[in-house]
Amino acid sequence: MNLRTLPLLLWAIISLSACSSGDKDEIEPGTGPVDTTIVKTGVYTLANVAADTVANSGSQAKPLYYSLEDNKVIPENQLQTANWDIAFNGTYNSNIACNNGKALYSPGYGGPGKGGIYLVKDAEIDAQYYDAPNKPIKNVPARSLFDEAFTKVKVAPADDQFQTNKVIGLDYFSGSEDGWAYYDFYGQLFPDKPADSVGHVSYTLPRTVIVRTAKGNYAKLVVYSVYKGAPMLPTRSYKPGYISFKYAIQKDGTKILDIK
Repeated sequence: MNLRTLPLLLWAIISLSACSSGDKDEIEPGTGPVDTTIVKTGVYTLANVAADTVANSGSQAKPLYYSLEDNKVIPENQLQTANWDIAFNGTYNSNIACNNGKALYSPGYGGPGKGGIYLVKDAEIDAQYYDAPNKPIKNVPARSLFDEAFTKVKVAPADDQFQTNKVIGLDYFSGSEDGWAYYDFYGQLFPDKPADSVGHVSYTLPRTVIVRTAKGNYAKLVVYSVYKGAPMLPTRSYKPGYISFKYAIQKDGTKILDIK
């Protein structure tokens, strides 16, 4: 069986914080909802966003539609609008899709969305935890690498490099390509630990996703964890189905993502 097999649990509903994450091993939960009426160009940190926790591996999870422009979840009845920017769908919500009305396989097909997505792989950062495509990671990436990967992205790529019909999913899972998380099926990273403690654990990777929003602005995001409390070294005892991530959005229409 492929060691990259089985997805992870992730996204949706909302417990937000617009504070800096720093270099903590654990991210503190948000203290309250973000005032979505004042989302401007800036950096936003979210903690413990809950997912479709009742989904199973044999079915598609209920999609989450999320607005980076407004920092909030968007209901499904607004699917064919420009009110959402990214969708988390597929098995356990492990795919990230964009809102593009002209892309046949985008959830927003038929609507006005102009969105796209692009995965950044930084060779220097990857080399610190990763040997080669379709191989297990060497070690759990340090939390500092996530912030480094995020900071190093200064500008969005040319529009023709964005994906619109494809999703960004798990790294080399079931025939997929480069992704944003690794699934350790057998607990290979910790062979001296009990398998029932460290097997079937998901680890996010320090890879930045660049998003062209449905309205044509640009953003970048990095996912810290998919477990409640965002532990640096999760085990099976941690509650999955929660997401902690950071994103920066440029609201003036330019591609500049060097945002403080």
